Amino acid sequence: MNEDIVADFTARFILNHGSGESGAPVEGRIVATKKRLVLATATDKVTVPLSRVIDVNIGSAPPQVAKFFNDMVTVGYKTDDGIRSAIIESTTDTVDTFVAILFRCLLNGRKVATKHPARVGGRVKDTSVEMGSLRVKNRRVEVRTETGGFAIDVATVMNITQANKLGSSDDRVTLVIKYTDDSGLTKTALIAPAKGQYVNLLARYLRLEYDEVRAEVEEIELTNPEKQVLVGVHATGGEIDFKNVLDGDAAYVTNVLNSVRRKQLIVENGDGISLTPQGRIVVSQRIEDVNA
Repeated sequence: MNEDIVADFTARFILNHGSGESGAPVEGRIVATKKRLVLATATDKVTVPLSRVIDVNIGSAPPQVAKFFNDMVTVGYKTDDGIRSAIIESTTDTVDTFVAILFRCLLNGRKVATKHPARVGGRVKDTSVEMGSLRVKNRRVEVRTETGGFAIDVATVMNITQANKLGSSDDRVTLVIKYTDDSGLTKTALIAPAKGQYVNLLARYLRLEYDEVRAEVEEIELTNPEKQVLVGVHATGGEIDFKNVLDGDAAYVTNVLNSVRRKQLIVENGDGISLTPQGRIVVSQRIEDVNA
């Protein structure tokens, strides 16, 4: 293989050849370049052009296959005979690293039509459509355009939908991403890759990464005073007398604020204290627990 290798590891995997039946897992070598994915055993080899990959999903497989595996990733791809899939099992760290690399190879550099911001709060903006280049890395989506572009942290995403909104034809599929910026203001970005295949892959990337962020946030333990701080910051935008909220002296208030800050749920800026994206997830996804 003359191409630069970006991933190379041994794993167990099952190939679905479209017969409706899946065999037992086999041990083999997984090799990925920026153009193709190769799954090889001692007696066989399957090569999947990345241009034919239509889905990448973690931990999802048919019940008859899932019973064989623990930590796994499913790669769906098109062939001349229909849709096929490869289910790969390895350690959690290896799977996570492989998936991150695979998404970068699939999405980075893709040309997109974009409109940003399409909305600010509830207001529709008369923003021009621009062409740009897509990049994903470290739970972040960037679109670079001639005028600069924009970036969206996965943890700030509030909603993802699809529509037909951009491009030279009415059927160009567009990803509609609603998120909050650093000030907590709600914005909407429209991103339309040239092929619907990459719309689906970008949506999958966002959802998988957001699920990981949410899972990490759900593991954070909060004391009642820390919950009160989060509710107070959320309700007032940080303009609050925490001594009254926590009913304590300055040293006690400082200790509680420092604890919440170490858990990366609040941040201080020039305008005072605000919730981090993780802090907003705690309030929005665990609101009953926060208000307990």
